[in-house]
Amino acid sequence: MRTVPTTANANASLGAFLRTNRHAFTRAELLARWPRSALDRDLREGGTVKLLPGIYCGGDHVGDPVVMGESVNLWAPSGLVTGKLALHLYSPTLRVPSSAEVLVPHGRHVRAPAWMQVHQIGLPRASGSAQGVRCVVPERALLDAWHFAAPLARRSLLYEALWSGACTWRQVTRELRRAPRVPARRELERTLAWFAKGATSPLEVRARRDVFAARCFHEFEWQASLTVGSRKAVADMLHRAAQVVVELDGARFHDVPGTWRADRVRDVDLAAAGYVTIRFGWDDVVRRPNWCRTRLSEVVASRIARPLST
Repeated sequence: MRTVPTTANANASLGAFLRTNRHAFTRAELLARWPRSALDRDLREGGTVKLLPGIYCGGDHVGDPVVMGESVNLWAPSGLVTGKLALHLYSPTLRVPSSAEVLVPHGRHVRAPAWMQVHQIGLPRASGSAQGVRCVVPERALLDAWHFAAPLARRSLLYEALWSGACTWRQVTRELRRAPRVPARRELERTLAWFAKGATSPLEVRARRDVFAARCFHEFEWQASLTVGSRKAVADMLHRAAQVVVELDGARFHDVPGTWRADRVRDVDLAAAGYVTIRFGWDDVVRRPNWCRTRLSEVVASRIARPLST
């Protein structure tokens, strides 16, 4: 929680206070407890940093996402944090952005520093709070991040935000219907449509669209049901002729001890029935798709003694 210095804690030096408080403060708040000379001295020495006009933080906290968001709220009280910074505040597993995207009311002309981009594209009807920072709701933040991102970076940004749990594809779909102008709208709609067709996770959508889309993988069934003895299972990918099951795993879901044990028991049961299980994680699919394609093709080929047709 952001705490303004009081008489009791003002006995510490200004620098010590800012080092131990991961927050942004206004000039008025600091000068109410410390003399101007203390603030000027700390600014010269680097212990205090001026983030925005009249907004300060400790030098150790420059670039901290919470401090960035708080400084925006203090500097533009009528504005809302959006885009990648808002997404990170809602879901801290996402990468920390180096800049902040801010929505301000129409007609508000401000001069922003290099680390902040100010947009007058209309404030949303709904807003939220993430780690004490006033933001747009997560689905609007994702839509704005898509809007502001470079075209080639948009799809990865969407996958990562959905995979992190910042919001759901249904929430983004509803927000998209309300948005009048969205760049590359059709591409976004096509990607979201994969979920409506039955894809269960962003990792599956990415695998289907970007990794295993070639004709040589058309023999695989997606979200395929199979029965092994008394067990019923659903495979993310299944090659029935080769008896190859592919599971698309993510640490967010499969590192829980109970889930890990259940996965291994299922793998053993499938192996006893003649199936081999291949598991690809998020980093495999995203960072080495060629390796995934090659290894899966080799496994299938070895199982049926012939290469997949191309």
